[in-house]
Amino acid sequence: MSEAFTYPAFAAGLKASRAPIKQVLLAGRLVVGVGNIYACEVLFLAGIRPTVAAQRIGPLRVRRLYSAITTVLERAVELGGSTLKDFSSADGEDGHFQHEANVYGRVGAPCHHCGTAIKLLRQGQRSSYFCSRCQRI
Repeated sequence: MSEAFTYPAFAAGLKASRAPIKQVLLAGRLVVGVGNIYACEVLFLAGIRPTVAAQRIGPLRVRRLYSAITTVLERAVELGGSTLKDFSSADGEDGHFQHEANVYGRVGAPCHHCGTAIKLLRQGQRSSYFCSRCQRI
């Protein structure tokens, strides 16, 4: 992770935004590299629903979210990213992060943590996968 990605700047950016948290993550203003797959996974780890307004997230969850972003992006790099259709690395290798997904692409499947069926909702042109039990906020 870049040293430019700091907790104080991230927390201040969230507090200033009324937009749904998933849209904030995808916009690339507070953090870059968080695409749809990673946003779903980050929000799952932090226990936050994709539709909640960014400014409504409390300090403890903001800290968890910040940590989850680092965890997910570092793990994705270790696994070569995610290959769903036609992505491959510069050396032609497929990414493998998608095989570790907790929620992304698993609509109807049981949550690995609580057993509740993973749900899908549309936010703009994006699919958002989440667990209604684990992601209560």
